[in-house]
Amino acid sequence: MHLYKCLARIVLLLVFSLLPAWLVAEEKSAPSEAMEKESIREDLVLRSIMRELDENMRDVVEAISRENWDEIAEIAPLIADHPEPPFSEKTRILRFVGTDAALFRSHDMQVHDAAMEMGEKARQENGEAVIEAFSRVQKHCLACHQEFKEEFRLHFYGE
Repeated sequence: MHLYKCLARIVLLLVFSLLPAWLVAEEKSAPSEAMEKESIREDLVLRSIMRELDENMRDVVEAISRENWDEIAEIAPLIADHPEPPFSEKTRILRFVGTDAALFRSHDMQVHDAAMEMGEKARQENGEAVIEAFSRVQKHCLACHQEFKEEFRLHFYGE
């Protein structure tokens, strides 16, 4: 029974691991003709940070499947303490989110806390707890994306 629970969690983990790939894949699509005509807007640093986080999340999935707890412990702080955009960009973003700035920051803090817990559980070689913490990281990423991603893309890129 314990094996089935673990397998079920791994399946859920793999499903959630596909979400960042789908989200980043959308961002990599070719720019529209209208954007090409009016000169393509410069990517926010935030976009490259999101791509790096996507790579880190994929690496965690692979490490979990190999039960490589040391690798997860190394990756977790990269997720928790990811780089931040430069001050000027951060100001533009916060001005855009306006009254939802606290919610935006809350999502980031929840990802931070869950990723730190994931790293701690990896150091303890507690696979089930690693998977549970990783699931929370994914849930908080998804919540932020569902709340803000579409509006960000429309506002900053006209997509």
